[in-house]
Parts: sequence; structure tokens; C-alpha cells
Amino acid sequence: MVETSTEEKETKGENKLNSKNLMKDILYAAVKGIGGFGLEAFADLKIEGKENVPIIGKAILTTVSENAMRDMAIISQVSGRRIHFMVYHKLMKHQLYGPVLKTLGMFRSTLDKDDTIPIDKVFHYLNETGDLVAMTPESKLTPEVQVKAMAGIIKFAVAAMAPIIPIAIYTEKAKILNLIDTTGIRVKIGTPLKVEKRLSRPKYRDERYELAADIIKIIDSLRVHPETEQE
Repeated sequence: MVETSTEEKETKGENKLNSKNLMKDILYAAVKGIGGFGLEAFADLKIEGKENVPIIGKAILTTVSENAMRDMAIISQVSGRRIHFMVYHKLMKHQLYGPVLKTLGMFRSTLDKDDTIPIDKVFHYLNETGDLVAMTPESKLTPEVQVKAMAGIIKFAVAAMAPIIPIAIYTEKAKILNLIDTTGIRVKIGTPLKVEKRLSRPKYRDERYELAADIIKIIDSLRVHPETEQE
């Protein structure tokens, strides 16, 4: 019996990994394509500011999410590149959604302050592969918790030297084929924000939280509110 050399084993391992990654890329592209078609055909999806998402290089995309699953599908349309989402850990444990989301390159949020696995994932995608990562506090959280979550995103941005890109997702009245009334989905992508390194230090905590509150305000200002639309 001829033993397989270490080099041959490594080559086979790399081939399997490449094949696995290729399948994930194909699945992601398929789901994104189907989702994009549905959003454009039935929700009149319109995206403004795509030029603010880098064609190459890392960045953190963020919004204040009203519907995590919907907003993941929408944010995936803002770039031709693959976007890795940090998803609420309970959603990743869902028997139906969990395996699908994992296959699509999503990863869970932290379970507690000692859980470093998701943190390692963020830095892997940003620093090792130079990808796009999306982290979005939910609108159902209190304003204080939203600011705290955004302050955590700022610390990731500083550590990875990645810009933060604010994104607003909102709805307005629209028509499909100028005939059918529908609720149109609108996306506005803001200018990338570069974060000062010093803001990750404990003594600048208050300034970090102030910036977090400002980012949430920027996201809100990008939206067209009903009262503004009527004027």
C-alpha cells in the first residue's frame, strides 16, 4: 500500500476547502439574485449611494434594523461583493434558518462578554480576507442599548482600521409598472466614516458613545420621513 504524502494530503485538503467555499459563493449568489429580483419586482427596491461601498477593501456596514431577516436581504443588494452579517445568536440556533444562514456566511453575535468566537470572525473577515461585514443594532432595543451596540461597532472599526458605512432602510408609497400600489423599499448609503484610533481607549469612552449616538442620528437623517415626504 502506497502511503499518501503530507503534501498530497494538504493539496486534497485545500481542494476540498476551495470546493466548499465555491459552493458557498454559488449559494450566496443564487440567494442574493432571487432576493434581489423579488425586492425589485414586488417592493420596487431603489438604492442610492452604492458608490459609497468600496469595490475592494474592508468596511463595516451598519443600520438600525427593524426586521433583521428583511434587512439582511436588502443590504446584500448594495454591493456586488459578498457581505458577512453578524446575526443575533438565537436566530442562528433556529432549526430552519440557522443552517442556511451559516452556509451563506453569516455568523452569530456574542453570547456573553467572555465569548470571543464572533469577535475572531469579524477580524478574520475584515483583516485576513478584506471583506465587508454588516453589524446592525435592532430598532426594538432601547436607545441606550442601541448606542451601546453602536459603540461596540466603533471599537471593531478602530481595531480593524475599517470605515463605518451608515445605511438607512425605509419605505414609501410606490407603484409597480405605474399600476399597482405597493410599499416601496428605499435604501440610502451614507458617506464612509473614518474613526479615530484614540476612541477605543477607556478614557475616551464618553466620546465613543457620543459618536455612536451621532451615527444613529446620521442613519435616521438619511431616511425620508412621511412628514418630510408630504411637504
